[in-house]
Amino acid sequence: MTSDEQRTTNVHQTRVRSHQTDLNGSMYHGAFFDVFDDARIDVFRRLGYSYERAVAGGWQLVIRRAECEYHLPATLDQVLDIAVKVESIRPATLTCRYECSNAARLIAVGRVVYVFLNRRGRPMRFPADLRSLIEECAGILAYGGKVEPMAGLEPAT
Repeated sequence: MTSDEQRTTNVHQTRVRSHQTDLNGSMYHGAFFDVFDDARIDVFRRLGYSYERAVAGGWQLVIRRAECEYHLPATLDQVLDIAVKVESIRPATLTCRYECSNAARLIAVGRVVYVFLNRRGRPMRFPADLRSLIEECAGILAYGGKVEPMAGLEPAT
């Protein structure tokens, strides 16, 4: 995989849709979590880890904590690039960082901690096959090092 492919494999692109905006024409703050989730699902699917694979493995991912820092508004029909990065792996949790940008301008940074649950809804250890995939794709997912904003993105001042 080339470095350009690595840079884009972890980036999901979407547009702000009308139902995601508020009366001011800006993307509603809660809608960012929907696009973060879409981005994670899309990126992991491209890396070979689908929802069906998780179901077959007998686990599900649920949100334990979610936060977002907003830098600029996102507006109707604006193209958003959401970079997905793995910030940390713990015995039973996965922490992802989401960097939402438009034209190299940082719009929002999200962080979500996920917990793994088995078929009975009980906490379980991090699935070994998913851990292996993340470690194999460390360069793509920025796992294993300090998580920095994507090159060229600057927070709004």
